[in-house]
Amino acid sequence: MPNNLFITYQLTEPEAHQAKVLKAIQALGNSTQLHASCWYVNSSHTASSAAERIGGAMHPKDILVIADTTNNSSIWHNLSEAQAIRVKQNWKI
Repeated sequence: MPNNLFITYQLTEPEAHQAKVLKAIQALGNSTQLHASCWYVNSSHTASSAAERIGGAMHPKDILVIADTTNNSSIWHNLSEAQAIRVKQNWKI
């Protein structure tokens, strides 16, 4: 079953990683760019497997957030501790 993924990111060195990140996102499935760093992707990948694929194209300090609205799950890399706590506190299942 396809998953509805919303993917957003912030790159520390966009000129070095942007093309690779976009290619990784587009390879996940039917994708639509919503704005400069936010995408909707209809994909067979879960949020976790999508994060693994995209993360390989990113700098270790880049921020990545993926929300899987089909399975009501999310994953992120490099949010501040306060941001991660807020998401966890407010994520409603």
